[in-house]
Amino acid sequence: MDELVKAITAALEDCELVLGWARDPATGAGRPERFTSAGQAQEAIFDATCVHNLAVHLPRLKQRRVGIVVKGCDARSVVELVVEREVERERVQVIGVGCDGVLDLKRIWRRHGYGVAIEDDGETLLVDGSEVERQPLLQHKCRHCLDADPSIYDVVVGGRTAEGPEPRGERQELAERFREMTPSQRRDFWRRQFARCIRCYACREACPMCFCRDVCIMQTQVPHWAGGEVNPKEAEMIQLIRVGHLAGRCTGCGECERACPVEIPLMLLMEEQNRALEEMLDYRAGTDIEARPPLLTFDPDRDLWGDE
Repeated sequence: MDELVKAITAALEDCELVLGWARDPATGAGRPERFTSAGQAQEAIFDATCVHNLAVHLPRLKQRRVGIVVKGCDARSVVELVVEREVERERVQVIGVGCDGVLDLKRIWRRHGYGVAIEDDGETLLVDGSEVERQPLLQHKCRHCLDADPSIYDVVVGGRTAEGPEPRGERQELAERFREMTPSQRRDFWRRQFARCIRCYACREACPMCFCRDVCIMQTQVPHWAGGEVNPKEAEMIQLIRVGHLAGRCTGCGECERACPVEIPLMLLMEEQNRALEEMLDYRAGTDIEARPPLLTFDPDRDLWGDE
């Protein structure tokens, strides 16, 4: 942890603030923090409880010079924000951290009681003082992670020390069942899922790539895309439009699903879309800072299903 504190302290010599994590005194889990002084930087931590993708704050801070601590999946979001010219690379000091996966805190608290203390040193995980097995409590995205090493950084702290487990378990089984469904069965599946949406917009607020807040279709009045009612029809429409807006832009951080209070499996749909786009266009969002997202550069007069 001393290495991380030193990196944040050094970044503060050139930045107004650094986005990172500090320990929540009640639960022991990481909480987002803005470090503005060397003294405050002494509180900085990084462990498997630091689940948030802090890149979501960068568009709101784009006029300031800031630092940010990023996991591998978070780094992809920083890259994509730079690629889409929403953030200037020169204004962001990126501190990469090695990551062996982050915990599904909601699952832990559902099982053991909301807000119980969590202690994780990378090898032993204690929940409410009792040791529990760590791997089954990792977020599903960490079970098939390809981005443990940050794709962008000015300085990197630590490194990956363990291989992720095989991508099995209930989420993998759900993805396999979904792929076996007919188109009509898939539509029915998502209608049932989106019928539970309460229109809280937590998915949008947590997503680093949902930065067009003033004209968001979820609640804009001009143009008036959707009403304010909480009903399955409108929820389905706004969710599917949001997914379409993230085509070729989603970096797979999973924050939308983590933030969803009714636990709609939003990343199942995003991952299927990302997989299809990678197969068709050979593009993974946030992995190449020199790239341009294919769906942002499409020319209908030239690009017709790959033909020129």
